Amino acid sequence: MLEKRIGIYIYFKQNKFIRQLKRHGHLIYVNKDKKYLLLYIYESELDQTAQTLNGLKYVEDVLVSEYPHIQREYNAENYEPKDYRVI
Repeated sequence: MLEKRIGIYIYFKQNKFIRQLKRHGHLIYVNKDKKYLLLYIYESELDQTAQTLNGLKYVEDVLVSEYPHIQREYNAENYEPKDYRVI
């Protein structure tokens, strides 16, 4: 069975620390202008990894992705009868 993974956003102080940060998980995206990156890690290692990253002097903030908590199923309402086009 596959183990669930979760994304974490890490805000860092300088771009030279990207290489050190990518050792903590699977690097997905880096924004060098806004100085943050997205890592995927296993959910079972989330607490330990977040605690380790918060202890680093070059890390400003660590945020956990809210994607698992987003509603992905919507009501099946029929909007077709409401036609708002002006003829």
